[in-house]
Amino acid sequence: MPAEYDPHLLIDDRYRREGPATPVVSSNERAILSMLWDRRQLTRSALGSRLDLTQQSIHRIVTQLEGRGLIRLGPLEPPSYKGKPSPQLLLNARHACTIGIAINTDSAGVCVMDFAGAFETMSLPIDGLAMETVLCNIEAVIPSLLGRMGFRLADVFAIGFAISGFLVGGTRYNPPEPLIEWSELQLGPYLAERFGRPVWTENGANMSTLCERMLGVGRSVANFAYLSFNYGFGGGIVLNGNLVRGGFGNAGEFSGAFREDEMANRPTLAGLLRILAGHGVKVTTISELGRKFDPAWPGVEEWIDLVAPNHTRIINVLSAVIDPEVVVLGGQIPTQLAEALIERTTFYSKPRHGIMRRMPRLAPSQITGETSAIGAASLPLKETYF
Repeated sequence: MPAEYDPHLLIDDRYRREGPATPVVSSNERAILSMLWDRRQLTRSALGSRLDLTQQSIHRIVTQLEGRGLIRLGPLEPPSYKGKPSPQLLLNARHACTIGIAINTDSAGVCVMDFAGAFETMSLPIDGLAMETVLCNIEAVIPSLLGRMGFRLADVFAIGFAISGFLVGGTRYNPPEPLIEWSELQLGPYLAERFGRPVWTENGANMSTLCERMLGVGRSVANFAYLSFNYGFGGGIVLNGNLVRGGFGNAGEFSGAFREDEMANRPTLAGLLRILAGHGVKVTTISELGRKFDPAWPGVEEWIDLVAPNHTRIINVLSAVIDPEVVVLGGQIPTQLAEALIERTTFYSKPRHGIMRRMPRLAPSQITGETSAIGAASLPLKETYF
């Protein structure tokens, strides 16, 4: 029964295109909405060069989207060539909102996002707390976040939920030891019943990757890899603008590239905490590390020396296997630490006949804070509208 859980079936009929059991948008509507998300605004006439549709069809679809409150018409813009001025098309931020929840080893992120991608976030400490207590604490802050965005609970379209760990099956995950209690149930149906909304689930690294896809480099780059530095080490892959999940839902489990005797030398922030503690630096959680990070701390260079070879290996494997345009260093890693790792990265590829194969650009994520929760909030939107 849990394997049959499908959040699409739980979507309220008021959001559906033509009533019960119909999708939220058609394929052509999704194409237009996706363009508006990535480009923020287009004119109606500009859609003609991007879609294999007549202007009459585009005008009809735009009218339907506006009538349903998914988009709104902005000011008229003069044409590039001969013709009439055409209105800007803008996503209607007030159409609905989503909630994103991300469970990390010592903190929970909560995000409320509107239909145009604006958001508010909050972080809650959860170190040592039982699952029930964590969920109660999350429920308690949601009304405040909704209020900051000008929404009510009735405006929530769906919820995205992210947790550290790999997918076991259905919506059950195998998280790190501090979150072992969360591994005991199918999270999708459990949370959907608890919150009274459709709930999409994913692992945290994939949701940080989706955050980058929806709000970061992914708006202009179709193919990139994302390295998620957290308590553990994982990431995600985006090809042709879509998050790659793989045959078993665990694409991006980069730690699987290491032998057992190499695991301690992975670029994990848990490993950095252990080294810092050995040098007397009083930082005990990943969240605290992000807030207080100082590149001059004793132990930082030691950690970089330890993990740089394995970090370089992953970069070169990604370059050779998926040929990304960019590799983003994100998750919970401080920007200065990401920049230090980039400086220590070496590409293995050598010139052939004097020509070098193109290598990906390496860049720290420009999105900081609760990236996994932000990605989780965008997940229902990406799965249904965009």
